[in-house]
Amino acid sequence: MPDRDEERVYTQSEIDTLVDVEELRHLLGRMRGEPMSRSYANRIAERRGFPEPLINHPHLRLFLRADVEEWLDRNRPGWRETG
Repeated sequence: MPDRDEERVYTQSEIDTLVDVEELRHLLGRMRGEPMSRSYANRIAERRGFPEPLINHPHLRLFLRADVEEWLDRNRPGWRETG
């Protein structure tokens, strides 16, 4: 288990599949067949329980895809079977 002060090292495949708010719009909208609004995606991303962004900048937030997909599995059952 890494020491508290150590930073986690991310794999290239994790970095290559980072999810931004635009991609989150599409993932959230899969069940509807169209992307959700940007404001809705931002509200979801700010909710307690949503994964923390790997990068959190005023103009860009990036999340690990595995974390987002895990959240979707718990909170939007069936999202994988549609779209």
